[in-house]
Amino acid sequence: MLVIRQSKEKEIYEDYFDKVYKTAYYILKNEELAKDAAHETFIKVFKNLGKIKQPSKISAWITTIATRTAIDIYNKNKMHLAYEFNEVKHVSVSDGFNFNKDELDHYLDNISPEQKQVLVLKYLEDLTEKEIAHHLSIKLGTVKSRIFRAKQKLLEQYQLGGENNVGK
Repeated sequence: MLVIRQSKEKEIYEDYFDKVYKTAYYILKNEELAKDAAHETFIKVFKNLGKIKQPSKISAWITTIATRTAIDIYNKNKMHLAYEFNEVKHVSVSDGFNFNKDELDHYLDNISPEQKQVLVLKYLEDLTEKEIAHHLSIKLGTVKSRIFRAKQKLLEQYQLGGENNVGK
């Protein structure tokens, strides 16, 4: 039985590590902290693997744990976070946003980790607002307001500065 469990854990780790790391990095903007968050995420996942009720939703469940873990680390290390984000050069986000990666990174620095969390779950994980509320154990209205406020803040920043405001 132990060998089967270890095999399953290894498979989960290999299948989801990149996604968990990228999710943590998206919030933390620091390679080492993102690696720490990824490893802490998998410790939590393996401790609670038997509690998952819908195996088909394991990806969203793991991503939720990753975002919560990254936010916890972010809050513990607010003053010490280094700024790094050089993977992709251009990103399209629905609702009329079309940023290059530097712009998006600049604007995301000015929204809360909680707002980043719902954006990750909505736009990267393609979860509905109701699913996000369930996974985060928060009210649907809270999810909607976080998404709305995050998008409003991104749009305001874009309208105020566009590319010319990046790095200032």
